[in-house]
Amino acid sequence: MEFEDRVAAYAPKLEALQAELASRGVEFVEVHTVDTSGVVRSKIAPLKLSTAGESINAILYCVTHGDGQPMGDVAFASPSANEENGFPNIKGIIDPDTVVQHGWKPKFASAITRSYMLDGSICPYDPRGVLARVEERARALGYEPKFALEYEFGIFHADHDLMRAGRYRELKPWGHSLINYDLVRSGEYQDFAAEFITRMKSIDIGVASLVTEYGYGMYEYALTPKSALAAADAAMRAKLHLRELCAERGLVATFMTRFQPPGKESACGAHHHVSLWRDGKPAFAAGPNRLTPVGEKFLAGVLNRMQETHIFFRPTVNSYRRFDRGAWSPEDVAWGFENRTAPIRAITTPNDAACRFEHRAPGADVNPYLSIAAILAAGCEGIEKDLPLEAPVTSNLANLDKPKLPRTLNASIEAFAASDFCAEAFGEAFRDNYAESRRAEQAAFDAWQASHITDFEWQRYFVS
Repeated sequence: MEFEDRVAAYAPKLEALQAELASRGVEFVEVHTVDTSGVVRSKIAPLKLSTAGESINAILYCVTHGDGQPMGDVAFASPSANEENGFPNIKGIIDPDTVVQHGWKPKFASAITRSYMLDGSICPYDPRGVLARVEERARALGYEPKFALEYEFGIFHADHDLMRAGRYRELKPWGHSLINYDLVRSGEYQDFAAEFITRMKSIDIGVASLVTEYGYGMYEYALTPKSALAAADAAMRAKLHLRELCAERGLVATFMTRFQPPGKESACGAHHHVSLWRDGKPAFAAGPNRLTPVGEKFLAGVLNRMQETHIFFRPTVNSYRRFDRGAWSPEDVAWGFENRTAPIRAITTPNDAACRFEHRAPGADVNPYLSIAAILAAGCEGIEKDLPLEAPVTSNLANLDKPKLPRTLNASIEAFAASDFCAEAFGEAFRDNYAESRRAEQAAFDAWQASHITDFEWQRYFVS
């Protein structure tokens, strides 16, 4: 649907929401757009849900992580915005399904946009638009996809001087222990958890649980299932408002996948739980340790494209420090019933409604629109092509000769950039733009590394 058609479809809903929010005392609106890396970019404005559309800076689809810190490479080469086209604004429209009033700040509402090019065509670089089109593909097959994400993350005491100086490793973790499922890690923890859950409930985001994870400063929350696009919206908003709550309390949250050295304490995963439903019934469920034919085909598709789409699950240099089968962060292309060492853990108990696949490869640094789109597109292909499913793993994966997931960002880029499946599923323009974004990420790290003498070199060679 092009811009003018979308505006015509959305305008009556936006007008009604504008009047309703004003009657409830809302005075301000936060308008969110998600960039290529999955970062929420927002503006605060007086309440106005424009039926004419929003202006969106096209650089959001070529901006780098951290806006270029520490290398100053703010943007990567992209057709979306560059020296030739003058870094233009493009068009956007608020999705009325995303408009919510904040229960903890009732004068505020927020909304999420969809992006379009200046000629009114769909913006091919918009991650949210990519997922919306993949979800339509699943619905065309007659299924309702549902996803629920769980995020592991770190919380530290904020020290703005250290942070401005880039000395993040000197921040002190919040809480005095590294114990899992600990209610008294700090005196404020239970109140913090209750406040986060309450805030999310007020904007229709269910939090199934919030727990302490293994490691100093490590925590985890799990979200309840929603349809694919709504689940990604919820994931993005939960991260944003978790950061907001931390900032209010003198804390800072990180979703960096590894902030402890590899092999020490936990890393930050973002496991994705996925199921398909038809006529209100779970389409994968066939009883304990069994799957329906549809479930088998969907899973076969996910496995078949896992190497090509791996970049969506581990998109940064830091992502690859989380590789560790022994710590339940997968290394192989495999699946098993209740197997946490495989990338796909098939869960079939305690009842049919709980039947789902847990995709364990994604880290907390994913763009959820893209990671969900990758799983769903590959699964749909499996159904469409009647792909056969290999047998589940029933023994130690370390002793099996299974295909391996790419172990470096460069290897993931190569698999993705050469993938005809990814070009077809997500659009060739998107594939090429996203591949360039990852190349820029690797190049920035390589340039930083080349300009620094490492601690290894000092300690190994200085006195030898």
